[in-house]
Amino acid sequence: MNTDLQTKWTIPLVDAGDGSGDAIINFPDDLLALMGWVEGDELSLDIVDNSIKFTKNTSI
Repeated sequence: MNTDLQTKWTIPLVDAGDGSGDAIINFPDDLLALMGWVEGDELSLDIVDNSIKFTKNTSI
């Protein structure tokens, strides 16, 4: 995968519905396939230039 390629996705947050104020992010299937992510992967996030950048934790 070309790590120099940067693509921007806008994905809405979904209220967890439990009164906690937490939110859920439902990643689209095509984004998961592009990134090589599967259910159960652990992701880290960083805030960069008013955006959230997700990366897969590979040191598990």
